[in-house]
Amino acid sequence: MEEKFINFLQEMEIYNEKFLNYLKDKTLIVDLNEETKSSIGTYPKIDENNILKDIHICVPKKTNDITISMNIHEYVEALLLFRNLNEEYKEDKQKDLMPTFYELVYLKENNQDDFFNIYLEQIKESNSYLTMLLNIFDKENVKEKTN
Repeated sequence: MEEKFINFLQEMEIYNEKFLNYLKDKTLIVDLNEETKSSIGTYPKIDENNILKDIHICVPKKTNDITISMNIHEYVEALLLFRNLNEEYKEDKQKDLMPTFYELVYLKENNQDDFFNIYLEQIKESNSYLTMLLNIFDKENVKEKTN
């Protein structure tokens, strides 16, 4: 599964070996279940001067395409933060846009249609800025669900 994860990052040109090495001791890998689901995420560490000092992530163990997609989401979110390490931290109100985009690309490319469609439906129902992704992914499928 790790190879599939790395191959996708390389294919999308978002692979960063320096960043992956940075994350090695800053990543908590958990078995995905109802208890651990809420811990999955990216956690910026900010000092008293509002400087981004560190990044930690919690991701599910890569056991299938869905858990790989979740790892991709957190990787991209943390990578975007990594570019601003040791700079003033500014919370991005649209921080999930790019991570969700890559997660959906992975799911679509790996024929995870059921999960992909559920994810699109959740985005649609959220009525958030992420709904702009509905215009990118499977517009016809979204139209069918609304009729």
